Amino acid sequence: VAKQLVNQGHVLDLFACALDQVGVAELKVAVERTGGLVVLAESFGHSVFKDSVRRVFQSGEHDLGLSSNGIFEINCSKDVKVQGIIGPCASLEKKGPLCSDTAIGQGHTSAWKLCGLDKATALCLFFDIAKKDGQDAAMQSTNNLFYFQFLTYYQHGSGQMRLRVTTLSRRWVAGPGSVQELIAGFDQEAAAVVMARQVSFKMETETNGDKV
Repeated sequence: VAKQLVNQGHVLDLFACALDQVGVAELKVAVERTGGLVVLAESFGHSVFKDSVRRVFQSGEHDLGLSSNGIFEINCSKDVKVQGIIGPCASLEKKGPLCSDTAIGQGHTSAWKLCGLDKATALCLFFDIAKKDGQDAAMQSTNNLFYFQFLTYYQHGSGQMRLRVTTLSRRWVAGPGSVQELIAGFDQEAAAVVMARQVSFKMETETNGDKV
């Protein structure tokens, strides 16, 4: 079901209002891959259901503030590899030299499908440093710049197709003299969020081992 919904570009929102089991666990993957939401309540007359529906339709004056049929793609320097992504998306299985051998979340690809996205959509990306030796390592130390480019292609609520490109450039830091520069450029709050999402993903997908 999740694969068919992703191929069609549909978002699955689940409003389950019953005391009996309605199969939310079985639909979990389909909701997550399409970027949908889940609302659980005792009945359709419960305030949780009413308030949730009201918030969905209060997103915008003329539309829901939701874009659809998005494709998120990554380009980066050859010395950086894409390990994977955690978030409301589905892999497009675009394999290539940018993909790392070690996958975290939905890995082994550099492109993902976003059936629905808005201003609050958050994706957690994981990267790996490609191992260098010999001449390549010397070139990396000389040219200490690397870049990330994020391409988001989506259909706006007005029906217009849009492409947003974001390019970031950063510098490698190494050696004892660069400790302060590394500390100044380290975002502790972002790192805490990344670790929390990674641990949550492992707890949901792995059955054995220490998650922390």
